[in-house]
Amino acid sequence: MKVALAALFASAASAAKVHGNPVAKVLELLEGMRGKIVAEGETEQKTYEEFAHWCRTTSKELSREVADAKTRVSELTATIEKATANIGDLSAQLDELAAATSTADKQLEEAAEVRNKEHADYSAVEAELSEAISQLERAVSVLERETPKASLAQVARSPAVRSVLTGLSAIISATTVATEDAVKLQAFLQAGDEETQAPEAAAYEGHSGTQAIIDILGDMLEKAEAQKADADKAEMQAKHDYMMLKSSLEASIATQKKEQEEAKQEKAANEQTKATAEGDLEAAQKELSIDTKSLNDAHADCEERAHEWDVSMQSRAHEIEALDMATKILQEKTGGAQSQAYSFLQLAAASHSKASNMDRVVKELVSVGKSFNDRAIAMLAMRVRSASSTAADPFAKVKGLIEDMITKLEQEAAEEASAKAFCDEETKKTQAKKDDHSSTITTLTAKIDSAEARITKLKEQVSTLSSELKNIAAEQAEATEVRQEQKAEYEVVAKDYQDGLDGVQMALKVLRDYYGQSFAQMSQPETSSHSKSGDAASSIIGILEVAESDFGKLLAEATESEQAAAAEYEELTEDNKVATAEKKTDVEYKSKEVVELQHDLSELSGDRDNEQEELDSVLEYLSKLNDKCVAKPEPYEERKRR
Repeated sequence: MKVALAALFASAASAAKVHGNPVAKVLELLEGMRGKIVAEGETEQKTYEEFAHWCRTTSKELSREVADAKTRVSELTATIEKATANIGDLSAQLDELAAATSTADKQLEEAAEVRNKEHADYSAVEAELSEAISQLERAVSVLERETPKASLAQVARSPAVRSVLTGLSAIISATTVATEDAVKLQAFLQAGDEETQAPEAAAYEGHSGTQAIIDILGDMLEKAEAQKADADKAEMQAKHDYMMLKSSLEASIATQKKEQEEAKQEKAANEQTKATAEGDLEAAQKELSIDTKSLNDAHADCEERAHEWDVSMQSRAHEIEALDMATKILQEKTGGAQSQAYSFLQLAAASHSKASNMDRVVKELVSVGKSFNDRAIAMLAMRVRSASSTAADPFAKVKGLIEDMITKLEQEAAEEASAKAFCDEETKKTQAKKDDHSSTITTLTAKIDSAEARITKLKEQVSTLSSELKNIAAEQAEATEVRQEQKAEYEVVAKDYQDGLDGVQMALKVLRDYYGQSFAQMSQPETSSHSKSGDAASSIIGILEVAESDFGKLLAEATESEQAAAAEYEELTEDNKVATAEKKTDVEYKSKEVVELQHDLSELSGDRDNEQEELDSVLEYLSKLNDKCVAKPEPYEERKRR
């Protein structure tokens, strides 16, 4: 009731004031407008600060994502380039291996053809010589058994001897065995067809003639056996050489085919790696494009909003400046005019409407007093009526009474209203601050957790990469040590093989220079003179030639093995260099990101601590405010007493 009455009189007084002084109303409106503009500016300032914070956070996150995407694209590009280079090298290697295999197959086929021809020639010669040796042995046996003391003519005319010698002559004529002896044998057979002129001489020569033909046949047998032995040896050497060449070519072909299969598998693996990397690269480039566009859009949006904010601030400042200027002008220039014009009008209006105004006031007071059953209001109406009839200036006295009453009521109402309004307003503001700080802390905590998780993951990745780098370095050091040992071992072995090969070749040269004459001549030694050991020398030279072939083959194999080991070491070293460079780059980028995240984490933690301190202060203030503003239930004893 008192509040309503105070509001009634305040409204009446305000209306009188408004109608009486429009300049004052304008000043009031200007002040209200300025306050509204300032309040809107504060609200807009808070909104813009939140947006600016979003811009900073979003820009930092998007920039990190763009950097990660660029790193991923760079890594995938390097992987594709490496795989492409490997595929090209392996394709060239496969072509070379295919050509080498084809060449080796052709060489093996040609060697087989040559070997077949050599063996066919040997078989023909061996058959002829074997038949000749058999016939010679049979002829010697027949001569020694049937005509031990016969004369040369008798031997020549003996049917059994002539049958054997005729058959032998036919065989020998088809061979190259002892050409001179064959001529003698043919002459002997021809001599048997002629009549002997001197029987005594024939009888004298009978025994020596038989022995002569036996000697001729024995000499021919020895030479045939020597030729057969030479043919057998030549066949064995040719067969050995062919088998060595065949074994070498077949081993080379098998190795080349194995290398081809390994190269094919490695090429397929590189092609798979390249295809996978190309797919990942396409996705990474798309992601990079999206992140870059998002970052550019965010920058553009933030710059546009910042420009709009600057324009808004300037416009608001200009508006406030204009309002302040208008207020200042009105206050400075219209003070005297207001006191002159509006005070005179108020007095004039008061003198003309004195009675009517007084009656209206009394009636209003009586009505309010009845409505609220308030004796104080009723007594006020009686005093107003009394003052209006007795006072020289009843309006002034009534005005004073009303103002006193209003002042009292306003004080009471203000005490109640201000306390409640204060509690409501402060509780609302404090609760809003609490919610705002709590929300901010939750957001900061989520970002801190995300950053800590990312830091932990990056540190694990850096640790793993560092371990892998150590393993690569250890592997490279071990490979280098092994390679040095292999090279040192090869140098010793190669020197031994080369020295052995040089020694064998020098020995062969000496022997061949000395025994370079026809071995056929060496096999016919002269009586009581030194003869060269042709057969033994031939065997020695053959053995040395086998040793020469073995040393040459072993040296070639050792050299090939050394070259392969060197190539493998170079390939491993190059792969380790590439892997080390890639992993060091990863470590560098990830370590840099860890530092940036730790810096961000420090800032976020500081911001969260500040927010927590402010939240604690807000909660403390809210607790005190609740103690002050929240109504406590009245105890039962107090209600019973009252």
